[in-house]
Amino acid sequence: MVQIVGKYQHVVSSPEFADYLKAVGGDDARIGLLLKSNPSITISEAGGKWTVTVGNEGKESSSVFKLGEPYDEVLPQGATLKSVTKREGDKFITESTVPDGRRGLRTYEFTDAGITVHLVDEKSGVKATRTYKRV
Repeated sequence: MVQIVGKYQHVVSSPEFADYLKAVGGDDARIGLLLKSNPSITISEAGGKWTVTVGNEGKESSSVFKLGEPYDEVLPQGATLKSVTKREGDKFITESTVPDGRRGLRTYEFTDAGITVHLVDEKSGVKATRTYKRV
């Protein structure tokens, strides 16, 4: 199994990322900022509790959770999602619900080189990916 704990830096988004952001309700100004952003992800684990810290555009947020248990996930932009994360081998699969009831799925596929994050908006079916290198 690959090591999940570590720090990762964004390197590339799929061309579909803008369409994904539109599908989940992003406005043009916010989409423009996110398309230019260069987020980092830091993952740690202690006693069965995982901490995921996302830093982006000078803002940082952390979520602490146990696998398989619901938790509040706060995004750097301030939005709070109701999420559950499970592990399948070298993947974390996070199912989230936003305040308007829309649901999304993120699959974090870990390798020795980094993470590929697969994003799916359940309502529209729009998909995108974001890739991070291990630093």
